[in-house]
Amino acid sequence: MRRSTLAMIVTCAVGTSLCPAADNYDVKVYPCPLADKPIVVDGALDETCWNQAPLVGGFTRYNKPELVAVQTFLRILHDARCLYFGIVCDEPLMKDLTPVPQARDARGVFHGETIELFIDPKHDHAQYYQIAVNAAGSVYDSHRTDASWSGDVVAKTQLGKDRWTLEVAIPWADLGVKPAPGKVVGFNVCRDRYLGNARAWSNWSQTDGNFHDPIRFAHLVLSPTAEQLGRLGAEFRKGGRRGAIVVFSAEGFAQTTYRALAKRSIAGVEALLTELDKARQQEADPKTRAELDKRTKACRSEIAPFKEQIAGQARVDAATWTRMEHRIAQLTGKLQQVIWDARLSALLSGI
Repeated sequence: MRRSTLAMIVTCAVGTSLCPAADNYDVKVYPCPLADKPIVVDGALDETCWNQAPLVGGFTRYNKPELVAVQTFLRILHDARCLYFGIVCDEPLMKDLTPVPQARDARGVFHGETIELFIDPKHDHAQYYQIAVNAAGSVYDSHRTDASWSGDVVAKTQLGKDRWTLEVAIPWADLGVKPAPGKVVGFNVCRDRYLGNARAWSNWSQTDGNFHDPIRFAHLVLSPTAEQLGRLGAEFRKGGRRGAIVVFSAEGFAQTTYRALAKRSIAGVEALLTELDKARQQEADPKTRAELDKRTKACRSEIAPFKEQIAGQARVDAATWTRMEHRIAQLTGKLQQVIWDARLSALLSGI
């Protein structure tokens, strides 16, 4: 979309369903632009038309709404022939990544670094497709879990210094639908990560239990106008979805800007630092007081560049915000523990 508006929250009544989704997870809506130039599927994501598409991140654990440490980012485009996904997988352990090619539809695709795409082309929460591509570019595709279905999927990957990238083209003809402005398609992007000490399965739209959860897929809307989006509330609520409907644009988050989100997170850290300052002033033991002072100064020093960045004119995009938010969340957790320890110490000293 070429709107400058950061998008919006769509407010509407909660739809009814025989099997409602019993959660308040965000209902994500991705306005999918029409590519103005042909896309060469080579894994490079270097066509300028990719910049038309909203860049989004914020992947969470597949069974818990908690950001994963190693993030994934995506863009989506379409034209009259195909639906295109551009995926960037951050990877601090690229030296350990050794892609293993697999035969078409081999289950071995899932035993390494892999992106799983789920597409519900009719948005009926029933007839969805799974397309998985590993870091070697090997493809597994199925209709639901029936691997006898195969589409004319084209997928390519490229390996970089600290990330690997993926481009996928999926023909509309294989999905059994024709693209049209305002059409709603259910979808999700998930990642299987095996590198490091623990395996991590993450998703963009939060699922419950496992990835095969079409009620909780996100929503792709092809080349919509703002008016079309405003009329699609009931469609987004299908399945009894109760969370906030969040619409993304090329500039970022719908509910508020990434800059505003970062400001809010930093304000939370500063509130904790103020509380920690009070605990330090009330602390009788000089060594403990000195340690609290050291920790507050270290934290203020670490968040200073974040404050400078959001106070300036530099664009805060999804990737920047997600990395910033993750570090701020870590600092918040540490500060909360320090405050708890200080309170416990004060309580024990009074006994």
